[in-house]
Amino acid sequence: MVQCVKLTESRSSNAVTPHSSDVVITVHGFLAGNRSMRLLGDSALDLGHQVIHWSYPSLRGSIISHGAQLSRLLSDLAPRPQVRKIHLITHSMGGIIARTAILQSRLESRWADKCGQIVMLAPPNSGSRLTRLPLGPLTARFPQIQELSESPDSYVRGLPSLRRMKAGIIAAARDLVVSPESTHLEGQHDHAVVATTHQRLTRHPEALRMTANFLHSMQLRTEPSTPGLHAHGLNGNQRRRVHSAAA
Repeated sequence: MVQCVKLTESRSSNAVTPHSSDVVITVHGFLAGNRSMRLLGDSALDLGHQVIHWSYPSLRGSIISHGAQLSRLLSDLAPRPQVRKIHLITHSMGGIIARTAILQSRLESRWADKCGQIVMLAPPNSGSRLTRLPLGPLTARFPQIQELSESPDSYVRGLPSLRRMKAGIIAAARDLVVSPESTHLEGQHDHAVVATTHQRLTRHPEALRMTANFLHSMQLRTEPSTPGLHAHGLNGNQRRRVHSAAA
């Protein structure tokens, strides 16, 4: 069940922000936790956004069920007048969960004016190489693996493209889990490839910089003009409290 989320201005405050603010939700990948998204979240904090590190049990449940949980969070945040825009930063399977949640919540039609950017790191938009491994009798225990199949009739291959959310996609050149070719999404706003591996992508300096760039200017390779923003996306001067919403 998604926890009630309070958006606060500082690390010591528990009050809802009295002014309009952008909210960034991070969604980690398979076999990971929200700690893997901390540096990416810092990139958003340095832009003055508020950050929610959303977590879910990646070894249990389907992408559809996790998407339903995240959908509830989106539906809770979108009507709030103090939320100006909703953005997402995702890694790997988290990107497919985010796409599922956007679809299930009807965010792009019900709250089109709240749709911001989504930065997807190594998303298996056309399936994952992991699904080639035979699971045998364990297949039923991991429905998310089947949903990420490279087969043309798999769940991920049938998901509709995003209509309002602007997608910036960052692939890893040495990715053994998701090939750079499989990260592309129809209608994507920008795409880049970073010379690193699947797991290291979330903390690679270039990926952190690109994430901040896209949130700021909707271009992965354009340096943001925000004063004090460092290449690694780490600047504590403008940070706001980070909250976790557990699925």
